[in-house]
Amino acid sequence: MQPVPAQGPRNPRGHTEQDVARAMQAQDGTLHLTYRWELLDRNNAFLRHLQDEVEANTGTITYNNLGEIQRDLRARLRSGSSIDWLSDRLKPYARLRVPPYRPDDWVEWPLGVFLPTAPTKDADTTGTVWRDIEAHDQTIVLADDQLPTRYSTEGHLDAQDDFLRDLSEGWGAPTLGPAWSQTSVVAGTTYGVTGGYAYATLHDNRSLVRVNVPSRRYRDGEVYTRVAVDQMTTGGSQIPAVVLRMVDGSTYYRVRLHFMASGAVAIAITNRTTQIGAATPTGLTYTPGEWINLRARIIGQTVQGKAWADGAPEPPGWMVEEEIVTAPLTDGYFGLAMSCFSDNTTSNPQLRFDTYQLDANPAGLVTGHVRRVLEQGGIVQHSITPSVDVLPAVREWEPSTSRLAIVNDLLGSINYRPVAFDPDGIAVCEPYVAPSDRAPEHDYRDDHTSTMYRGGTQELELHAVPNRWVATVSEPDQPPLTAMFTNTNPASPTSVPRRGRIITEFRQEQDAASESALIEQVARLAAESSQMYEAVEFETGPNPRHDRDDLFRIRREDLAVDAVYTGHTWELDLSPTGTMRHRARRVVALTAASDPSIVVGDAQITGALEAGNIATGTVTVSPVENTPTLVTVTGLNLAGTGPVRVQLTPLTAVPGGTVREVGVRNPTPYGFDLWAFRTNATAFNVFWLAVRGA
Repeated sequence: MQPVPAQGPRNPRGHTEQDVARAMQAQDGTLHLTYRWELLDRNNAFLRHLQDEVEANTGTITYNNLGEIQRDLRARLRSGSSIDWLSDRLKPYARLRVPPYRPDDWVEWPLGVFLPTAPTKDADTTGTVWRDIEAHDQTIVLADDQLPTRYSTEGHLDAQDDFLRDLSEGWGAPTLGPAWSQTSVVAGTTYGVTGGYAYATLHDNRSLVRVNVPSRRYRDGEVYTRVAVDQMTTGGSQIPAVVLRMVDGSTYYRVRLHFMASGAVAIAITNRTTQIGAATPTGLTYTPGEWINLRARIIGQTVQGKAWADGAPEPPGWMVEEEIVTAPLTDGYFGLAMSCFSDNTTSNPQLRFDTYQLDANPAGLVTGHVRRVLEQGGIVQHSITPSVDVLPAVREWEPSTSRLAIVNDLLGSINYRPVAFDPDGIAVCEPYVAPSDRAPEHDYRDDHTSTMYRGGTQELELHAVPNRWVATVSEPDQPPLTAMFTNTNPASPTSVPRRGRIITEFRQEQDAASESALIEQVARLAAESSQMYEAVEFETGPNPRHDRDDLFRIRREDLAVDAVYTGHTWELDLSPTGTMRHRARRVVALTAASDPSIVVGDAQITGALEAGNIATGTVTVSPVENTPTLVTVTGLNLAGTGPVRVQLTPLTAVPGGTVREVGVRNPTPYGFDLWAFRTNATAFNVFWLAVRGA
């Protein structure tokens, strides 16, 4: 449900939830609801108002919560309107007048951003020519973008520049990503690109930090660049740097190199302009024009950096690493910075960069891959709930797969809902929450305040609903995973106890980042397949606050209904006297918690832990000196359906010395092979723990 906007452009008088409810229910008179229209460009930027070009009192918006394209629009526009039908977009608003009905007593809500298809023409009786248009939300941008080649989650950058151009002012546009922007303009600076590198010459104010960034914000990121200076330093160091999470010209993190007068190079991390700890010697020296590699990374609040000579192999570890604890930044721009220490006396120093690469998903997060696919498809306005889940292996999709399918596959692997666009045209990616765990947002009842009309239908669809769900995932480089959920809830009419038989739905090749994600997926599949067993269709007065998957309580004496439902579809008539038609499905509380064998999240255990899928024991190994020795453990009978994992701990006072190693092979629900290596023949004990997935 769309909230009541805070006081501002969409709520000039700061009307409250109670004010809006009374106005929607027409408790102080007649419902006053009007509609206005905006024309946007391909980037969703405002172009102009369309109020006189849209036929009054016409048009409908429909929403299908389960559809691939969820939000659709029908409207009539006057022919001759200067609209680019191939790229411009339409954005209608609903405006509610609120008592006491002064000129600015109103609240309004956007109703979506729509891409029109080719319109048809017709003329009315007055000779006015109109265009009938159909339009869809921005999901169609992703659905129509079918990739010409195989797509992989591996090997992508979010920004890249080889500086293969010549510019005398600024740095221009990179090879990949948005254009470079000078976010801290400092007098006495010359910027340019020449000979395959970008530069900044510092004529004056050299201690002030100059920052150039491509204009797009990120949370985490890893930047690789190569830096050089045009002359040896005199006085204080010359300081080329990588900028991380820049908020403004003075708020950022840096990983910087110090080109010192001694010819040595040091590396340091700063929070704003304050260096954290001492600069670390890199062991490198520099000469004018010679390139030095610099890599910087931030994940969470951990900043890391390293440098190495041109042509040398990259060192495996980081030279500097700091955890930011003072005034931490959550996101911002990434780019490059140039400055010198205040005691620098070099004549017009020039700091150079000959490459720039940004990976804005260094940890390989699933939500990072989602963001990248969206932005590659031109969707740069998005709201993605962060997740720490990573893909267990590289994912690939065949040619002709749409970006929408890729995004939804990735979201499904971490139990997120499919991508949807909100009424302002922002792509929303968020975790799935069962209807039973949410509170109703609308209340429709047959009383004196009701906006619900008489009439309606009610139907039951129970016969084909499964009561057991099995999901599997199989990847070549990891053990197969299986999760099962059985509806044993006696309160559910489709459960095994109520039906007396089992109806199984089997899903093969499910995408899941982990076994716990697969368990959540099968619990969600069960909830979605069996929760909506009663559908209701009804009509109300217009309510522009309805949005995606709203929950509402319906009280209807004529249909003997008093329950919470989840919205399936709605249709809003865009006229002052129009109505709104709804189809909703009733929610049944069937979540993973209904099955005591499945625990999603944390469980606190007191006392001893005992379960059918867990076994422990001790085995004595009589080793052959300096030879791998095999001991087979049998007699297990582990419950569950998932893979078996075994942990071994030797009982020894000489680990790594006399007892070199213990390992496991061939784990099954019934036993496993234990291998041990000891430098002498002394017998010793090994504790083992075997666990089978649910």
